[in-house]
Amino acid sequence: FYIIFCKMTKLIYLQDTYLFDYYAQIIDITEIQWRTDIVLDQTIFYPQWWWQPCDKWIISSANWTFEVEDVRLDKDWFVHHFWKISNWELQKWEKVELKIDKERRILNTKLHSAGHFIDYAIQSLGVDIKPTKWYHFPDGSYVEYQWEIQNSEELIPKLQQRLDEIIFSNVKAWTKELSNEEAVKQWIWAPEWKSARIVWFDWYDYYGCGGTHVSSSKEIWRIMIRKIKNKKWNSQISYTLDDID
Repeated sequence: FYIIFCKMTKLIYLQDTYLFDYYAQIIDITEIQWRTDIVLDQTIFYPQWWWQPCDKWIISSANWTFEVEDVRLDKDWFVHHFWKISNWELQKWEKVELKIDKERRILNTKLHSAGHFIDYAIQSLGVDIKPTKWYHFPDGSYVEYQWEIQNSEELIPKLQQRLDEIIFSNVKAWTKELSNEEAVKQWIWAPEWKSARIVWFDWYDYYGCGGTHVSSSKEIWRIMIRKIKNKKWNSQISYTLDDID
């Protein structure tokens, strides 16, 4: 049975943020709560985590089209593609074409990278705080830090100016896959049988990150700081992109 021997779904979206059309093979089909669930051997669909929304659009063959409404990654690293109704015309081992919503992917990618650029700017201003939570959804993106930011109203214009400088200077984004052994040595988490991926922007420190990212800061028109909110010993820096207002 192929899904037993396939250790995980190959995550093609980690290799190329701007790959919007690809191919795959169905390795499992189930029905979960009145929805069809397709598992593929590889995918360009980003599965939703708490820091970034999933990709959507279609999976198709010569005989049918499957409208993907949700995508999730399970504990065994198989990606599940859900449709809102049952469709038992699907066949295991069938080869299919994948198409993701380009505008949705690019927006989510910009919001995710913008959160990292904010942290880049914070660190370059000498504010010694560490991020503990990321939320890169269009309904209210923010980066949360583990300590209250003092004089937040004075920090906002300085942070905005630094972000503008980062965008203008066209800071490049880089990614690298680490073996499990390399990840452990660098304190990057990964399952025992899986590699890890790190992301960094030119001279900025790297992070273990499984999201999609821009290739350089100039792909984002402008990151706008909305507010800084202190709450329960934490600080949230809320932001938006002026090209989505």
